Amino acid sequence: MYKVTLKVRNQQFEYNCAPDQTPLRAARNEFIPFPTGCQRGGCGMCKMKVLEGEYKQELERSHEALSNEELANGFALACCMTVKSDLDIISAADYEDQLKKASLEEAK
Repeated sequence: MYKVTLKVRNQQFEYNCAPDQTPLRAARNEFIPFPTGCQRGGCGMCKMKVLEGEYKQELERSHEALSNEELANGFALACCMTVKSDLDIISAADYEDQLKKASLEEAK
């Protein structure tokens, strides 16, 4: 079992995830509010920025949901990945909000 720390909707959750399970499925099993849609790599609602940890992203996915550039920059689809170590992830929306806030702070 690996520990996943998830930041989503301005909240933080910690839960366990088995190596053969996706972070999305493990969170849903714990009733953690995880953004989700198709659960097959097509919609991109579960796109996460991986802040720390190792994982394997399945390459069968919609490139509109997760581009090769995003994949190279540490983004992943939680419905199509498996955890290989403890993981620290943040939803793409929360990550963008975090970047905007940091940018505003720098502008002051």
